[in-house]
Amino acid sequence: MVNERATIICILKILQECSDEKHIMPMREILLKLRVIYDIEVDRRTVYSAIELLIDLKYNISVYKQNHKGYFLKERIFTLPEIRLIMDSLYNFQGITSNHTKILVSKLQSTLSIYERRKYKNLIGIQSQMKTQNNQDFINIELIDNAISEKCKIRFTYLEYGFDKRLKPRRAEKYLVNPYGLICANEHYYLVCNYDAYDDISHYRIDRICDIELTSERIKPIVKGFDIRDFSRKSIYMFSGEEEAISIRCDNHILNDVLDKFGLDVIVTPNSDGTFTARFKALTRGMKFWALQYLPYCEVLEPDWLRGEIIESIGLNKYNLNNPSAK
Repeated sequence: MVNERATIICILKILQECSDEKHIMPMREILLKLRVIYDIEVDRRTVYSAIELLIDLKYNISVYKQNHKGYFLKERIFTLPEIRLIMDSLYNFQGITSNHTKILVSKLQSTLSIYERRKYKNLIGIQSQMKTQNNQDFINIELIDNAISEKCKIRFTYLEYGFDKRLKPRRAEKYLVNPYGLICANEHYYLVCNYDAYDDISHYRIDRICDIELTSERIKPIVKGFDIRDFSRKSIYMFSGEEEAISIRCDNHILNDVLDKFGLDVIVTPNSDGTFTARFKALTRGMKFWALQYLPYCEVLEPDWLRGEIIESIGLNKYNLNNPSAK
């Protein structure tokens, strides 16, 4: 039997679980659930007093005087559209395992009433086909966050797929890096870090990292002028490289794609031939990959060396397009 001093908590849990705008609970139903679920026998005055106290504690509860039916919880931590958005994001986020996804979704749905949860019971069918196999995903985030806070270097094993479709260590020797931050991009978490011997920035997918060790070595100060938020904004597909001024000419119909990828700070100049010129700054290695994906609709104008590399890549295509007679 639950102690009667816990009555207010039990009433709150009953309203959270069993009430919403379409399922208003009359007093008799609240008293019944207190008796059946918690083995608590109280009178109506106790329930009135408990609900008044909950309202004083800023719980938004509709009472009988307002709706002439009973009681229900009007506001929750998340709205229904917010729940749907977060659930869809979890199902499609590849950086966490299917099991951890189910656990998080279950916790998220626990903030809803039992009736509202039923609306989302079939959403699991849309989850990503490529969820990570690495069960250390959550502990990785915690350990790296601790290392960044404590300003200490970390060692880890980095994994990659073999032809048997299983994750295996890329090399026998562990990586030793200076951790600077965590970035969420392209449906994955990335560790942003640096090696002592170099001044450039490296990054590794969190779901490919395992067996992290926090060392007693202090991290090297972050590269002068490096800003992790700026790095995240200007990285394309999380390729590293030097930031340069980019100029591209594109067909008008991919304007939305360009602004979605490079942001509203892009300088856009319409041309008279159904194209536009866009100018912005970005990390060049990722820009090369993006430009090759949009090859029929986009031409890199500057810098010259990047334009030259793209032309060279076109010539090295696997379809042997330089030989028209090739089948």
